[in-house]
Amino acid sequence: MLLRFKFSNFRSFRGEQELSLVAGPLNDHSEGVFEIPGFKERVLPVAAIYGANASGKTTVLRALGFMDRAVHDSHRLWEPEQPIPVEPFAGEGADSPTQFVVDFVHEDVRHQYGFGMNSASVLEEWLQVYPKGRRQTWFHRKIGKPISFSDKLTGENKVIEQLCRSNSLFLSAAAQNNHEMLLPIYNWFWNTLKFVIGPRSAETKLTVEMCSHAETRALITRLLCIADLGITDVNITVESVPEEFREKTKKFVEAIRSIFEIDSDRAFPDEATHAAVKLLHRIDGKLLPFDLERESAGTVAYLALLGPLVNALRNGSVICVDELDSSLHPLIAIEIMRLFENRAQNPKGGQLIFNTHDTNLLNTGILRRDQIWFTEKDAKGESHLYPLTDFKPRREENLESGYLQGRYGAIPFIHSGEFVTSLAEGDGKTK
Repeated sequence: MLLRFKFSNFRSFRGEQELSLVAGPLNDHSEGVFEIPGFKERVLPVAAIYGANASGKTTVLRALGFMDRAVHDSHRLWEPEQPIPVEPFAGEGADSPTQFVVDFVHEDVRHQYGFGMNSASVLEEWLQVYPKGRRQTWFHRKIGKPISFSDKLTGENKVIEQLCRSNSLFLSAAAQNNHEMLLPIYNWFWNTLKFVIGPRSAETKLTVEMCSHAETRALITRLLCIADLGITDVNITVESVPEEFREKTKKFVEAIRSIFEIDSDRAFPDEATHAAVKLLHRIDGKLLPFDLERESAGTVAYLALLGPLVNALRNGSVICVDELDSSLHPLIAIEIMRLFENRAQNPKGGQLIFNTHDTNLLNTGILRRDQIWFTEKDAKGESHLYPLTDFKPRREENLESGYLQGRYGAIPFIHSGEFVTSLAEGDGKTK
């Protein structure tokens, strides 16, 4: 389970930011809070981030996503002697290191892993492990110095150090070389952190593929039915891909490889068939199949989420969703949160981190006060992440009203009638 995520100097964030999923000392409902054997602090299954447009909500998720990709790809995919694709704050201080740190529990043991880098090289990297609550620094890397290894970390450490480039992470290199003790840490990133950001076509495809298994299809069908979308079943069929479409796609891929000089030995996946989904609606006593193109945007958005959500609950993953409320009714968003806060439905401790503009969720009683976060951008263009608990709101306080009134910040300050006045002035100038 994820405990804390810290980062600094990334995109619109300059100073150090922290998103914590450690429960605070509140009297709010605690039935959804998780307790970990041997760990004193309780852990939250859900965190919600609010803020104005362009305030940095999505960037928080992208920061964790960049850290995840760096662990996966830096040794395997980042080219030698090429710049690290990090995105520091654009203003003053852009030359400072960009840093990422995660605190997490894996197999009932707390771990802290972090690194700092600029576009040229990894400047620092470390891993601390807390068996029985006692800290052990398994390795500490600092630019210009040999990596310091603990005698607790057995394996081919020095050999892998020689294989590790200045622009790749030691953890990434260790995993690619099957380091027995570090591979589980790498796998925590690989198996645990999941992201739903941007277009959801990949997520829709995942959900459709999952429906090919009868048990999973039955579960997804139930989740569709209880959302009152008029859907009674899901029908998966195998359809042929038109030859003309396959040929055009193949030529397009070959052209892209040629233009960008991509030397790949991977063959084009020339699949002749694909799984197609139809949602069955009961109309006038009959079951009629509808293609996804005929469904509402809300139905398609919900379907796309179901695959990743089911996987997160089954596997104990951390799923980060950008704009959870996109095309979804607030009541469906509430039920999604309830799934993660229900120990019977979420026995492995899956976690949901999402951003939203849906203020209705603030007064439902589903979110504890320590599960609500805000992002705000100051006059210098610098974003800040902070928790609702900084304002010490009372348990019975109307959080939605307080937020919309600007009591906690993180809203756009727009004068009443400003849009109408601006439009009228613009129309006047064009006449």
